[in-house]
Amino acid sequence: MPECLREVTTDRYDVCVVGAGMAGICAALASARAGALTALVDDRPVLGGCSSSEIRVPICGAGYHNPWATETGIVHELILEDRARNHAAMDYGQANAIWDMVLYDACRREPTLTLHLNTLIDRVETSGTGFPAGQLVTAISGAQSHSGLRLTIPARIFIDASGDGVVGVGAGVPYRVGPEARSEYDEPMAPEQPDDFVLGSSLVFRALDTGASAPFEPPAWAAVYDCPEGIPYRSTADFAGGYWWIELGWPLDTLHDDPLIRDELLRHVYGVWDFIKNRGPQQEQARTWALDWVGFLPARRESRRFVGAHVLTQGEIQPRADGGVRTTGEDAVAYGGWSIDDHTRGGITALEQRPSFDNVRLVDYLPTPYAIPLGSLHAREAPNLFFAGRCMSASRVAFLSLRVQQTLATTGQAAGTAAAWCVEHDLTPGLIEDAGPIQQRLLRADAWAPGLEEMNLARDARGAVATASSEAALTAEAAEDGLALSTRPAALLPISGGPMRHVSLCLDNRGPAVRVMVSLHRARDLWEMEALDREPVASATVEALRGTHWLQARLDAELEPGVYWVRAEGPESVLWRYATDAPPATCCCNERPDGTRWFIGGGWSGWRRLATRVCPDSHPFGPEQAINGRPRADTGANLWISDPEQPLPQWLEVELPEPTEFDCAVLIFDTNLNRTNHVMPGGFRAPECVRDYTLSAEIDGEWQELAAVPGNYHRHREHRFDAVTATRVRLTVTATNGDSSARVHAVRLYRDGR
Repeated sequence: MPECLREVTTDRYDVCVVGAGMAGICAALASARAGALTALVDDRPVLGGCSSSEIRVPICGAGYHNPWATETGIVHELILEDRARNHAAMDYGQANAIWDMVLYDACRREPTLTLHLNTLIDRVETSGTGFPAGQLVTAISGAQSHSGLRLTIPARIFIDASGDGVVGVGAGVPYRVGPEARSEYDEPMAPEQPDDFVLGSSLVFRALDTGASAPFEPPAWAAVYDCPEGIPYRSTADFAGGYWWIELGWPLDTLHDDPLIRDELLRHVYGVWDFIKNRGPQQEQARTWALDWVGFLPARRESRRFVGAHVLTQGEIQPRADGGVRTTGEDAVAYGGWSIDDHTRGGITALEQRPSFDNVRLVDYLPTPYAIPLGSLHAREAPNLFFAGRCMSASRVAFLSLRVQQTLATTGQAAGTAAAWCVEHDLTPGLIEDAGPIQQRLLRADAWAPGLEEMNLARDARGAVATASSEAALTAEAAEDGLALSTRPAALLPISGGPMRHVSLCLDNRGPAVRVMVSLHRARDLWEMEALDREPVASATVEALRGTHWLQARLDAELEPGVYWVRAEGPESVLWRYATDAPPATCCCNERPDGTRWFIGGGWSGWRRLATRVCPDSHPFGPEQAINGRPRADTGANLWISDPEQPLPQWLEVELPEPTEFDCAVLIFDTNLNRTNHVMPGGFRAPECVRDYTLSAEIDGEWQELAAVPGNYHRHREHRFDAVTATRVRLTVTATNGDSSARVHAVRLYRDGR
């Protein structure tokens, strides 16, 4: 009998990535941009995994639960490109071909990256030569639909970003399905006994307003929702896109029972739409709306998790209960910050329960940004295999926070960067003794992990000095609403250091004059609310008169540069007003009646700060911030902002300690990491971002232009040129995308010698 498929073996790649969700795309782009000959293999015709136009689940991440925590690096670049090009919102059911094309175009523009789409990998070839602890993966293979080919793809390093772990399973890497017992990793949120429960899958839909009556008759097999007052715990008020809570899985197997789950999900999608159109409280609003698209490919949340060199656990992603600092590890390469988000068993069939966080305090499940170690991205059983995405090595409790697409994308960029490093140095993952060089490559590419600092030729640590045409002070104007002092609200401020004579709070006292306690607390970074439990640096008790006014509290403190909480305590009748804006490294929190606290606002609506001023003025946005190696708000603002009262152009200059040779400059601009993609409309360009600029160098006493860019809307820009030797470098900003100030996180110089 003749073979149905023609056998084809590709060239041998340096790095082969399997799976083209956000983790796989970022892994492949990172590898290719580092110079490795890279293949990206996926079983679908379009890129993007759950975010693609086939499934249409919007990507989200740490910034949805933490201020200033939006993931940067390649995933941020792709989001900014899509928002600038795309007319549609980024929401459930709204992903379209423009997002697909942004991802495809990014891959096609890399000359060392080859795509093998529609290729279902079902075979893994291994060799144990020289590796007694495990077997090398030598090649993978699978049938390619529409071409009649069966591809065999050999490579030196492989990255499994398939979600289901198809390469690692074939190579013999151990894996887990479902939760571990609480005692295994000493995790309070784990169950007493292990079991096989995994999160379910979802199908998404999109609806459009036709402008005319659009009756809907459900198919006979659709589920029936007879809920006169609405589907319990599940709002259908916004029906333009689908709902994540149309979810089904366990006790079915989300991997092997996928066809059954799809058919059952379709029953519920059409049943929910029938409810909206014909029985629910939104019948009149939905009268002219019609289903425009319904997904047929379930968005899978969970299946296998590998047991790698390191298993990330709950104790590493949440502050310790005893108030100690959680460990971050010396091999931190990525980060997360989504909630520990488990869903209700039974999904949409369990209408008596909320779809997630049923009968629990949400705040207990909210981690602040935490590090993801390189050890969670490889295992000893397959020496030349990395993994990234949801099959990475983590306990199930930690996985529940890691599993969202923007966070997984950071693990992909880390794995791709590490893989290219291994190729360059003829290493396998387990032989990496020092993650420092990989961390520096990631930081150069605008990826980040807590606690890391980037080194380059223009660093202050090397003796460089930055000056600027002007700089902004920290100011605040009051909004109308605010927080009652009975909730012990606190405002985080970046402080430039030196004496602080007093702090002023805009208060609205609706009762008689009262005493207000004001205290100042030093924090390690802007997410450390535990600092409020320590003794204050300074405190004062002052009288708040009736009415609205700026209350001045004298503190007389001498402060080191950093971030500080200002807390006020008083009666319910006194309101601390919000500020109208939130500059970098500012936010606020308060306490609930149960004693818990969290940040105010959210990634869906925008994070808030409180109207607070200090005297003398704090200047946390000086030019020195652009050369300190920390290109985002964390332990400080880490951002130069020019004086908004002075017109553009404005300039930032770096004087080098000696004549220095370099051939590459990296610029990091401000795209407001306090803003998530959820609130970016179609055609969006961050107004804070520098649009038009020139970069020049002083060479032998004369200024020479190195780069001139109009129309920029990206945060990370890299410029290469013939090597020059200069004593000073100047960035001149002539226009932004709307803001009145020039804003620059970093100016970096390198000598690559390419």
